[in-house]
Amino acid sequence: MLRRWEKKLDIFAPLEQAARCLDIWLRQEKRRLTAGQKQRAAALIARYFHYEDEVTDQLMLSFLRHYSGRHDVDMEDPASVRMEIKAVLDKSHPHSFEAGGGRRILAAFAVMTMIMAAALGAGAAGHKKITREQQTELKALVHKIADLDQSATHAAVWSAVKVPLQVRSYQDITWWDYRQSRKALERRLDDLQ
Repeated sequence: MLRRWEKKLDIFAPLEQAARCLDIWLRQEKRRLTAGQKQRAAALIARYFHYEDEVTDQLMLSFLRHYSGRHDVDMEDPASVRMEIKAVLDKSHPHSFEAGGGRRILAAFAVMTMIMAAALGAGAAGHKKITREQQTELKALVHKIADLDQSATHAAVWSAVKVPLQVRSYQDITWWDYRQSRKALERRLDDLQ
């Protein structure tokens, strides 16, 4: 009982203990503090542990080592566990538009825009009609074939070209199908010559 009263009356003991543990920690970490900084840190450490029962030097050193990043967690010490939980949770980042999600959305939008532009460009190129010069060239080939093949009329030769392409006139032939039509007519002309 006397010891308990003695402990309660020794008001400087927590400050002395905090200063002693701080000195040990500073030596281990190879750090220095000015006298004023040391006194302030010791006072804050003593205040932090003020309401803890049976504060040992080991408990204070565990707290200080945790602060320095050594991550020595005393699982028996609720304060040490609490500090470890806080340290882990402090490393979390908010999931928001600014945290990188915006860049991903912007990149996806840019990629989709490029894909749509390419698809529209390919579609436009596939449906582009042939020029007047190309129409004239095809007509000239049809006339040559009809002149060389007495059994074929202009309409029959032209029908052999338009039926596979499903078009009605020369103006309806697409740029894409022009090459195929010209090659078919040239092959037929070569066979006749």
